Amino acid sequence: MLHLSHSRGIVEKTTIAAASLTPLAGAAAGRLLFENSLSILNRTGAWHIAKDLCQEFVPHHAQARYWRLGSRGPEGLARKIAARLMMLEISWLKDSRHFLIGGKTAGGDTKVFLDPLFVLRSELTEKDIVLCHDVGPLSHSFLYDTVTVANYRIAYEKISRERPGIVFVSDWSKDKFVSLYGLNFRFLTTIPLYVRTGLFDGPLEPLSGIDGPFFLTVGAFETRKNQIAALEAYRDCRFREQGVQYVLCGPRGDGREKIIDLAKSIPGVVMPGYVPDSQLRWLYAHAEAFVLPSLLEGFGMPALEAAYMGLLPIVSEGSALVEAVDGVCAQVPPKDVAAIGQAMRHALSRSSAEKAKTSRELREVASRASKERFLQRWRSLLQAR
Repeated sequence: MLHLSHSRGIVEKTTIAAASLTPLAGAAAGRLLFENSLSILNRTGAWHIAKDLCQEFVPHHAQARYWRLGSRGPEGLARKIAARLMMLEISWLKDSRHFLIGGKTAGGDTKVFLDPLFVLRSELTEKDIVLCHDVGPLSHSFLYDTVTVANYRIAYEKISRERPGIVFVSDWSKDKFVSLYGLNFRFLTTIPLYVRTGLFDGPLEPLSGIDGPFFLTVGAFETRKNQIAALEAYRDCRFREQGVQYVLCGPRGDGREKIIDLAKSIPGVVMPGYVPDSQLRWLYAHAEAFVLPSLLEGFGMPALEAAYMGLLPIVSEGSALVEAVDGVCAQVPPKDVAAIGQAMRHALSRSSAEKAKTSRELREVASRASKERFLQRWRSLLQAR
């Protein structure tokens, strides 16, 4: 069933002060340490969030730690080598008490783990904080390899024993966590993510090979993104015969072979790969709708980026994608190819007035998801730690 829902929520009336004006709580709470080993391994959206948090609070209010490499993260080939060694250590030692990073010397610190996995090789106490993007390796284990599932399961078991404070990027992720581990933690709170508006600043460059209206999907070619169902919907509705194309762009991930093979077999599908920002801006500005019936999203950044450009998202019902755009979207059952096709057909049939109205509502939603609000909420949390 197709839903076009509108849930505005309550707009905060307080003015958000510049984050750099207010010092964090004093020494009584101990040092604040951002455990940012994530940035050695990960270069996806979670990496950008970790980078922005560290840029805001390190070094004036906190220190940073990158695995066993101290306060400076490696780059280039050194980062890739360190990432492999770090993951080998995690897989071999897991949550063993032997050779913990920092050991007892970090006992007085308040540590902020920017991914749950890295509690495994560190001391973890109730006063610490863990940032959780999703519990996908547990709630959607079929999307991950067995080693990843096993490691995250042990990490979450350690978290459930020590009961630290946990920050989630969406209520959807928090609800999934609570269904597995309950409410008995120092705190459970949601701080939604924000649109990286810099992505949309600059000139627009048309993508060659586009000669009419088109649907757009942006995201890694991964099983969890569910591009196969969207491609089947495009094919079965015979949109190409109506002069409508379908553009899929993004890096290649797990499950890419099946996605690419199917896409190549369907006339009208364009796969430019990873496109520069100038072309991405043009695609967002000219598409008929953004299509992502994903099986798992911790927050829903792709839908929020589409909203920033006023582009209707067609997304999985009841998901973090819906939450990210405050319900201003077309919701579809992610495994129902016919329903996805129906939503795409409806998006094409909208009048100019309908498109303009939805575009305004989406831009309003995206405008509330600011980096300043995100950082202020983190600052308030850390002051109260």
